[in-house]
Amino acid sequence: MFPAAFNTILPREPFRSPSNAQPSLKKSKPLLDEASATRYALWLLSRRPYTSGGLLVKFRLRDLPTAIGQTVLQKLTDKKFVNDAAYAESFIHFKMGQNWGPTKIRTGLYQKKVPRKIIDQTLKASHSPEAEARQAVELMERQKQRFLRKREKKKGQRLRQAFEFLVRKGYSLSTARLAVDKVFSYNPDLSDDDH
Repeated sequence: MFPAAFNTILPREPFRSPSNAQPSLKKSKPLLDEASATRYALWLLSRRPYTSGGLLVKFRLRDLPTAIGQTVLQKLTDKKFVNDAAYAESFIHFKMGQNWGPTKIRTGLYQKKVPRKIIDQTLKASHSPEAEARQAVELMERQKQRFLRKREKKKGQRLRQAFEFLVRKGYSLSTARLAVDKVFSYNPDLSDDDH
């Protein structure tokens, strides 16, 4: 395929690594003082928002003493670089756009180390039971054809799958049941023996 001269220009030796040692993960350099911890925190915050709990976890991974971590975190909070309430509001708004229900949003905020008090306040302010029910019905209306397309092997399987879908999305059991009942209550696409 290539001319013979090409083989003489580029030798065909296998790639050899500089050392035959196994690749290893480098351990991060420990943070020793407040200045290096502040630089590290600002570097992290320049990449994406963090909660105060998330930053403390990052500090612990870098072997920073807790007292210094608390001091750095307090300074960043005073300068409004870290704001758990604003983070929670932004997270809720974004995840509601992805059709997450309040239960799944709450779990996501717990994983991001947002304090429970802030989670309760922001969810209470942004989610009402009526809004949750309306959002669940709208989601089920959009996903309805997905469930109607599948043939039922057992009676009620389609409704059960729709209900489980909403629960996985983070909607309460009562909201999911009401949304499924409302969307699938009368459907001309379902025959009498299917429903």
